[in-house]
Amino acid sequence: MALVKCKECGEEVSTKAKACTKCGAKAPKKTSLFTWLMLILIILVAYTTSQPPTSSGGNKVTMSKPSSASAKSEKVKRAAPPKPSWSSSSSKDEMTGKLSAYASSPIAKPSKAMSFPYSSVNSWIGIGCDGESKWTYIGFDGAPNLADTQTEDGYNLIKTRIKWDDKVEDITLTQRWGAKFLHFRKGSEIITKLTSSNSALLELQWHGEQPVYFKFTLNGSSKAMGEINKKCSM
Repeated sequence: MALVKCKECGEEVSTKAKACTKCGAKAPKKTSLFTWLMLILIILVAYTTSQPPTSSGGNKVTMSKPSSASAKSEKVKRAAPPKPSWSSSSSKDEMTGKLSAYASSPIAKPSKAMSFPYSSVNSWIGIGCDGESKWTYIGFDGAPNLADTQTEDGYNLIKTRIKWDDKVEDITLTQRWGAKFLHFRKGSEIITKLTSSNSALLELQWHGEQPVYFKFTLNGSSKAMGEINKKCSM
């Protein structure tokens, strides 16, 4: 048994005594071993979490900017979808068995929306063949209502302009009365332009809306032309 001095009166008191025999002051509580262990554990956890993360080799991990190679790879992943391309199709006359094939552009709308009843007009440009001849045309989902036309026997003449990439030229189109199609004159020359240019911008004088412009992509026109040539054996 050991003796210690009372903090209140200075009298020697046994370490096992619960209170001082002279002044009655209570002996201070001893810190248990469990309390000390918990305190040490809390200190260790706090120290560990305050340290920056390290790599397996013990070096600190730092955030680096993506390399130029990875940036380029990311740009490739975000590349724009492929441009709309021409397509080919064919039809057969059940009565005569005669085959016709067509190469046509994606649908084009007026560069500026028209008012009712022309607010939903769609158009496309194309090439047709039937084994004996080829022709070039512009199709619509309804008969175009054009102004400044010249009336002939059974058809109208439309004199207008078309822009092949950056080159503007005058052209003449024909339209059978009430037809949904405008046909080019000098078809072979137009086919050359269609398969060697990137785009075509057509100007039309439309009743109540004039002028109206349709821009057609010519992407894939050469490939589609080759496909219909095989079908028409030309």
